[in-house]
Parts: sequence; structure tokens; C-alpha cells
Amino acid sequence: MEGVRAALRQMLGPHAGIGVTDPAQDTALWDEEAAAVARAIPKRRTEFAAGRCAARAAMAEIGFAPTAILQGRDRAPIWPAGLAGSIAHCDTCCVSIVALQEHYAALGVDVEPATPLADDLIAVICTPAERAWLAGETDPGLAAKMIFSAKEAVYKAQYPLTGKVIGFDAVTLEMIDCAYRVAGNPTLANMKGAILIEDGLILSVAYV
Repeated sequence: MEGVRAALRQMLGPHAGIGVTDPAQDTALWDEEAAAVARAIPKRRTEFAAGRCAARAAMAEIGFAPTAILQGRDRAPIWPAGLAGSIAHCDTCCVSIVALQEHYAALGVDVEPATPLADDLIAVICTPAERAWLAGETDPGLAAKMIFSAKEAVYKAQYPLTGKVIGFDAVTLEMIDCAYRVAGNPTLANMKGAILIEDGLILSVAYV
């Protein structure tokens, strides 16, 4: 978990709070949060609780008092006023990043197993320009999975700003080493991101 935390810190710098939890551990929800997953299956409740625990740990890192993180009708977290944040999880890791909006207007994070994307999904996830870039990669399946993860982070970061549901074809990512730039969508021209592989996981962040 410390490797994941260090990778996220490398990508985001000193102004972000970072929380990392194990979704396999039993974590208690605050009463106000429990209603959101009262009818959910146990796995969903466990993931939800791990995400809220990670969010409060991230908030504590930047001196923000712990509070319940409720869920909107769109299932997106409702962050306290003045705070930008995001939560993501896979089977083995849950992460949250938060920051005061004076430092980041919006944040998105994603975590995925560092395994290749299925061949039949590459054309769904990746634009023609991205597929041309993949052709030059030594492991195009893994590189495509990284694009998928980065686009998940971009979606989470853009949603609080635009209120729009966008598809994978709405943006083209220009990958440069461990960073990427969002292209092909003038609304998101100022959005940037970073991506790393750590402890067998793809970690992606997007920010404005």
C-alpha cells in the first residue's frame, strides 16, 4: 500500500491528500452513509466503506475535518464545500485523492490491475489516434489498459465541472512518458494527468 501512496504523491505533489485502504478489510460506515448501500450486496458495501475510509484519511492529510461522504443521485461522492476529490477501487486496493479547490478545481483517480485490455475492447476504448500510438508500443494490450484507466480518471475529473456523461470517444489522450494531455475536447483543454504502474496496479490521476 505504501508504494501506491508514494506513486500517487509523485503524480500529484504536496497539495493533495491521499488515502489508501484494503477493500478486503471490514470498515465501518458512518450512519449517514450507510443508507446509500443498505440494499447493496456485501461486496459493494465493503468497497463503499473502504472508499469512504480512504477519503477521510486523505482529508486528514490536508487538515480537513473528517465528515460523512454522502452519495448523490448520480452515485458520485458529495464532497464538502471547497474540496475536490475522487475515489476509486479494484479488488485489491481502494484509493482516494482530495485537495482544496484553490489548488485543484477538480480531481479524478482510477486504479486497475496491470493486465492487458482485451483485444475486442481496444477499438471501443481507444480513438484512431490512440490506436496509432499503441502500434508502436511493446505491450499494446497493457498500454491500452493504461489509456482505459486514464480515461476513467478524466471522466471523474470532468463530471463535477460539466455535469455531462461522456463516452470513451469524447477525448483523445496524448501520452508522454508517465503523463498525458487531454486533446480532442475543447471543454477539457486545461485538463492534464499522470499514470504509473506500481505493485501490479495501474494508477491514473486527472486534474484541473
